[in-house]
Amino acid sequence: MPCKSCERVKNALKHRFKPKFLVDNTVPHTTTPRPKKNMKRGWTMVLCFSRPWCVKPFFADFERLEFDRSSCHLLIYNNTNNPMLDELLIKKAKRYMQVHKQKYGEHKTHKSFASVRLFKSYRKYGGLIYGQKLDFDASKLPTIAAMQNDIAGMITTQKFFMIEDDTLPPPDAVKRMFRKLERSRKIALVSAVEPTRSPYLTDKVRLGVYKILWKDGRMAERISLDPSLRGFRECDATGWYCLAAKTKPWLEAQKLFNKELPKHITAEPNWAIDTLWTNAVRRLGYKVFADFETPCYHMQVVGPRIYNWAIDRAVVKIDYFIEKYKVYARGVDL
Repeated sequence: MPCKSCERVKNALKHRFKPKFLVDNTVPHTTTPRPKKNMKRGWTMVLCFSRPWCVKPFFADFERLEFDRSSCHLLIYNNTNNPMLDELLIKKAKRYMQVHKQKYGEHKTHKSFASVRLFKSYRKYGGLIYGQKLDFDASKLPTIAAMQNDIAGMITTQKFFMIEDDTLPPPDAVKRMFRKLERSRKIALVSAVEPTRSPYLTDKVRLGVYKILWKDGRMAERISLDPSLRGFRECDATGWYCLAAKTKPWLEAQKLFNKELPKHITAEPNWAIDTLWTNAVRRLGYKVFADFETPCYHMQVVGPRIYNWAIDRAVVKIDYFIEKYKVYARGVDL
């Protein structure tokens, strides 16, 4: 018979590493009663984290974003089992539950957020994907897809804004992108523009906004948009790095994404899961726009410092399926 003490330890560990909210002021507390927050009013700000080194520069930039905190439900998602990241994010989440001051320029006092939640998934990332095809389950992609599925179920407002931890948007990003999002019922998603990255700083990269051609159920062409464009430009897909979206079409796209994902992960480009989800929004009949007046920096650790990829490092590139050889020509400059 198994030892009862060992069983208790296993059960305790299982409970300890169960996905949960580490900070949550949306429900009544046992010792400090307060009414439940109204989670349907306002809008949701989603911050996605997986790297501790991003926290300091990210929140320094986040403080500069111009938006109404009092109508914003802040959702911070920690997609790791990293205790260092826990400590940093718990400190930030608890701070944002209080009124705080900006520490730049004129001293302004922000109202506290409508609600603050910090969710921890305890997931472990797999391998990275750099220029070679890895098994989907062994890569970092399943945890990212799982995170986005989790987040979709946590958004209770009619619209939301999402930023990844290695992205630095300009101060007016939220206002500009929401203003465009509300112009038409058909507009479901507005993305900022951000360059991709490379392990080699001398490389030219591309923007994470695309025109896509499908053929025989396969992504036959994926062309990045020209970084010299200006204003709002309609596109077919974007990354997840910085976007504003309406919740209803986002959830509809989630169903299509999860239905199609199994057939796409067995063939290249299996790394394009953000492309698949945002393109699903477009294929459902909604409009997707990229805002070229909202350029973001893309952070990358290079030795002892953080390097920021800017859009001036981007060029137009194409991924093209070569029917004759059944392979993709990837990242070809145009």
